[in-house]
Amino acid sequence: MRSKVVNSEWGSLALKKISIIWSLLISLLLIGVVFFILQLLLPYNTQKLILNNLARDGDLESFTVDLYTKIRLTSTILGILTGSLIAYLVIFRNKSLGQITYLGTRISDFFSTAKRDLIDVLKALIPQRNECIPLIILFVITLLGAFFRYAYLWKPMGHDETYTFIAFASRGLRVVISDYHLPNNHVLHTILVNLVTQLMGDSPAVIRLPSFMAGLLIIPASYGVGKIFYNTRIGLIAASIIASLPVMIDYSTVARGYTLLTLFSLLLIILASYVKKKRNLIAWGILVVTASLGLYVNPTMIYPIGMTYTWLLLSKLVNDVNENYGRDYYSYLFISPLLIIMLTSFIYLPIMLNSGLQSLIGNEVIESLSWRDFLQSILPRIKNTWAEWNRGLPGILSLIAVIGLLASFFVPPRQEGRRSPLILAGALWIGTALVVQRVAPWPRIWLFLLPFFVIWISAGILGLIEILFRYIPRGDLLSHLMVGLLIVLPLSAGLVINYPQFAQKLHAKGEIEVLADFLGEYLQPEDVVVVTSPDTIVLKYYLSRIGLEKEYTELEKDKSFNRAIIVVNQALGQTMEYVLERRNFMDDVDLSAVEEIYNSRRFIIYQLLGIGE
Repeated sequence: MRSKVVNSEWGSLALKKISIIWSLLISLLLIGVVFFILQLLLPYNTQKLILNNLARDGDLESFTVDLYTKIRLTSTILGILTGSLIAYLVIFRNKSLGQITYLGTRISDFFSTAKRDLIDVLKALIPQRNECIPLIILFVITLLGAFFRYAYLWKPMGHDETYTFIAFASRGLRVVISDYHLPNNHVLHTILVNLVTQLMGDSPAVIRLPSFMAGLLIIPASYGVGKIFYNTRIGLIAASIIASLPVMIDYSTVARGYTLLTLFSLLLIILASYVKKKRNLIAWGILVVTASLGLYVNPTMIYPIGMTYTWLLLSKLVNDVNENYGRDYYSYLFISPLLIIMLTSFIYLPIMLNSGLQSLIGNEVIESLSWRDFLQSILPRIKNTWAEWNRGLPGILSLIAVIGLLASFFVPPRQEGRRSPLILAGALWIGTALVVQRVAPWPRIWLFLLPFFVIWISAGILGLIEILFRYIPRGDLLSHLMVGLLIVLPLSAGLVINYPQFAQKLHAKGEIEVLADFLGEYLQPEDVVVVTSPDTIVLKYYLSRIGLEKEYTELEKDKSFNRAIIVVNQALGQTMEYVLERRNFMDDVDLSAVEEIYNSRRFIIYQLLGIGE
């Protein structure tokens, strides 16, 4: 009898708690409805007056009539939905109380499962005792990779990375997350550039720091993928090659988001391999976040995401996943991409509101080609990509790479993906996507594939070596020595190539920086600098580095000036007349008195007087 009374008391207490939650929910929803109603009732001028108080200069320029109209439409939709939910909760009170109770139970179960899964993920990150020596070797490889890249952080700034900094990163986070007038804005990377330059200044090395750090992390990530798919030795060989490969060094020292994309692609495959073997909610959540962050760098992340999910699907079709999933595995494959779409849409919302969805999915860079142009472009782009990956390497290494890649289909032992090869998944997804899109992406888009190719090539070469030494006395010892040699050789080549140039690269100035130093001493307050692409934005950056205002290069109509300083890039075949015509400045200068004031291997600078001077 006492037990029934206790259960009754507990049931009554639980009902009171649910009723309180129900009341709080109604209150919060009512507050939301009031907010939406105020948004609809208050005119633009009143809201503008209120919001101006939040701006430092007393004028919130971003709150335009167009934005106000969009917000009103959104508020109308959200107000109707919120009001409908309140009506449902009130009319069907008992039913909604039961649903809240059920939801609370499910949430409690979710957090219990999440806590257990989080512990499992953290345990998977703890190295095993037998991994100490490989990890020490990996650490040394990564340090050498940092050394190979370090001096190149100060190399002359390129056009695209400078444009990204000037047009986006240097203008503040609000611009970074909302302006997509050109695909140069690799948003997540640009955010990181903005943060580090705010803290550490705007030197080339600082601007390139995010891509540099991502490029370094690619080295251990490549080791991880190589170890998962094959073994520790292949992982170390691949890491050594990635650390030393000229094209990877180059991309790691250019302030663009391609190394971030490559890093996220490797992490996706590592996570996919984990969730195949273990049903883990946290790991799936990390996979969703990783994919979304990759898309926030650049929408071309769809290629590695599609490759990953194609591989996960193929693995299920050949029964190469954990049996604990059962048919729920397909639910994970369906729900997680939806979550990726939702999360990505949310973080891209400022850009979609400000620049429009078309700027992301319909810009000229990804415009579909005709079938004829598409088919004609495939082979040249493959050749260009292969040439870029082999840049700075002897031809014999390209031949060895081809042999290793072909051998990887047959000879190496596989720990992962034996029945569902990742290369097959990549070919299926990327091939289908390209045919559907009919685009021919530039070689830089395929950088994310390079570590995987290095891993496959390493596996094929090592597999051939193991077969060769299997029939030789002391073959095992020789095989181990060859593994050590394959690890050491790329690093040694990297040292031979990069060490002699270290001091020179660290302190060398590019020609545009030298030109900017000259102009810094030569320019007078009433001068203008006339320069055209691709040098305009880079010169503007270096002029700002020495404290000159951007107005020198701003050629506004009817702007008064004494002297026009014409920068001609003779290496690109430019002439003074070409530069003046490109900048629509021919009628503003007196061509009768031309004075050459600077001449270098690449640039000539002329001085002209303005009309009427």
